[in-house]
Amino acid sequence: MTFEPLDSKSIKTGNITQLCEQLKTLSESPPNHDGWPREQLKLLEQADVYRWFIPHHLGGLEWAPAKIASAYVDLASVCLTTTFILTQRVAAIRRICTSDNAPFRDRLLSGILAGNTHATVGISHLTTSRQHLRKPACHAIEKDGGYFVTGQSPWVTGACGATHLVVGAELPDGRQILFAIAADTPGISIPPGFNLVALSASQTGPVNFQNVFIDASLLLTNPAKQVLTATGLTSTGSTQTSALALGLATSAVNFIEQESMHRPDLLDSVEALKKQRISLEDRLLKLASGIAICTNEELRTEMNSFVLRTTQASMAAAKGAGFVKGHPAGRWCCEALFFLVWSCPQSVIQANLCELAGIE
Repeated sequence: MTFEPLDSKSIKTGNITQLCEQLKTLSESPPNHDGWPREQLKLLEQADVYRWFIPHHLGGLEWAPAKIASAYVDLASVCLTTTFILTQRVAAIRRICTSDNAPFRDRLLSGILAGNTHATVGISHLTTSRQHLRKPACHAIEKDGGYFVTGQSPWVTGACGATHLVVGAELPDGRQILFAIAADTPGISIPPGFNLVALSASQTGPVNFQNVFIDASLLLTNPAKQVLTATGLTSTGSTQTSALALGLATSAVNFIEQESMHRPDLLDSVEALKKQRISLEDRLLKLASGIAICTNEELRTEMNSFVLRTTQASMAAAKGAGFVKGHPAGRWCCEALFFLVWSCPQSVIQANLCELAGIE
């Protein structure tokens, strides 16, 4: 599929309308045999999207957090799968940018900026996933000037399309290591992604490590008890996932609004949802800007509720047609379930459960 060249100057200033239009067109086209959104990701590269998240002094554009949150909303409203993959690549980029291993950091970033390196992240087992197990999901032994890593990083998005993996492992003394390693390193195996309720095209699934040697030069920071906190970044509770939820909800609200043009019975509902959407976007952008109007967890709780309600409202508005496979309303309802499980703090899960159970 051929498009007009992207207006890079316009995109750099924050106008991503053209990018979103082209992304929407690609996302509505028949998928590849494996569903992997190659063309969509290539489009993001052409738009220099990864530079948005990289500091000026490292060669990036260093977009403000509120500007990034707004862009995430817009991108997710046209293709949640591609935007989700983007967030995982960005998570890897952020870890690399904050690395105190400058030579390694600069080498990786040079490849990312040139479009030759694609990194994704697998760190959920250090924070939320499989924390109930006695034995770490991915463990390391220090030896021979490096570390031998064995185990599994259970939730990695797009490893099949990555050249590098940013992964963590735990040492016997409880310290953790965070490293970036080539995905084709001997001992690393990448099975096909899980067949998920939604977003299967993201190729999210486990990455296995069998006695993989990690040279000390591949560490992004020194070993620490809570290595993710030591880097100054957290993996849960940010506004990023809330922005994606609002993007998906926007798709549903826009659909209902379109239907309401010839169905007056939908007018009251769509007006109420539009007001809620505006209010939530305002809170999202303020929180992303550092204005503490609420906590990240409180916003995420509201976003989860909103995306579930709006997508189900789109199904109700679509009637029987929405229940036929292939209709966007059905897909949106399935995609909304993603926000109940992905990088979701326990306080948010509990609040959503109380709402679903009718407990005030």
